[in-house]
Amino acid sequence: MWRPLLTLSALVVSVPLYALEVPQAPHLVVSGYAEQKVEPDMLTLHVSVTALAKQGLKAKQQVDTKVAAFFSQLEGLGIKRSDVDAGNLMVSPEYQYGENKKPVLLGYRAQRQLAVKLYQLDKLSPLMDTALKAGLESVSQIEYGLKSPQIVKEQARLGAVDDAKSKAESLAKAFGMKLGKVYSVEYRNTSPMPFYSRNFKAMAMAAAPAPDMAANSYQQQQITVTDNIDAVFLLE
Repeated sequence: MWRPLLTLSALVVSVPLYALEVPQAPHLVVSGYAEQKVEPDMLTLHVSVTALAKQGLKAKQQVDTKVAAFFSQLEGLGIKRSDVDAGNLMVSPEYQYGENKKPVLLGYRAQRQLAVKLYQLDKLSPLMDTALKAGLESVSQIEYGLKSPQIVKEQARLGAVDDAKSKAESLAKAFGMKLGKVYSVEYRNTSPMPFYSRNFKAMAMAAAPAPDMAANSYQQQQITVTDNIDAVFLLE
């Protein structure tokens, strides 16, 4: 018996149908979506090391001394040297500007950015204390993430497939038809590695926040990993 072409894409999340191959037969198009919420199990602490001196070499040496002192204390926290990404050292002149006055050279500012990976989150406070003692001035960002994000992303992907199947079965039943095989699948998810971060604008470590404020600032949040998939199912 002849049956009209049935496309149910309007009943689900809108998808670009031109990207999906559809048959010249009764079918439906669905989008599957899923998300996984997990607790972060690692973080990256971004800190800035700076020094101002009359000579560029002096400023560089001061930064090198601070970085070396910091590295020497990391081992006590179980942090390996390979867990630290040290950016290039930048040296630039620093001027004081006044109205209707020529700029006055204050000296040379040396600066280096460090990113420290920490896999024991309960050691964040000791890590920041260590940075302070080593003379590191500020924290620009604390970035929480996952050691093995691919595992969670795979769970979300399979969840999206299950969601697409569930929608397809429900829609086919509602229209009094039987769900057939999958005809085509379109997967376009290019989500980056999941993480969330907390920015600290000009947060001077020497002026440490009160304990209750610090607890709220560094409190962990769940990381949400999402995935989606589009599929075409035949109808019988």
